[in-house]
Amino acid sequence: MYCREQETEEPPAKKVRVDPFADLRDDAATSQQTTGEISPEDELSRYKALRVPTARTSTLLYWKGQATDYPILATVARRLFAISASSAQSERDFSAVGRTVTESRSQLAASKVESIELVRWGLRAGLI
Repeated sequence: MYCREQETEEPPAKKVRVDPFADLRDDAATSQQTTGEISPEDELSRYKALRVPTARTSTLLYWKGQATDYPILATVARRLFAISASSAQSERDFSAVGRTVTESRSQLAASKVESIELVRWGLRAGLI
């Protein structure tokens, strides 16, 4: 009778959820307490009362100009607009990794796959 030995490897760690705006909340709370700056809620209220110009300008340029008056909202806008509106790039990335991790290379560690893809990206971009 065939008996499998118990595996001694530990199960993979659970993925930790990351809040991309946690530092904004933490910074706002501490700086407000120490310097008496305006709260995020007050900043948002001031922005809502503002009459936004209807001229066609770049949204990022608009928030760059508003960064001194609305620092928290400007930071949030930069972070939100940095997110790709299309899934095309992520689809291309998954396809590239799918060409790297084949049946014969299925035992590659994740760090190796990442290194291979970074080198491939650098070659395509002309950086290497």
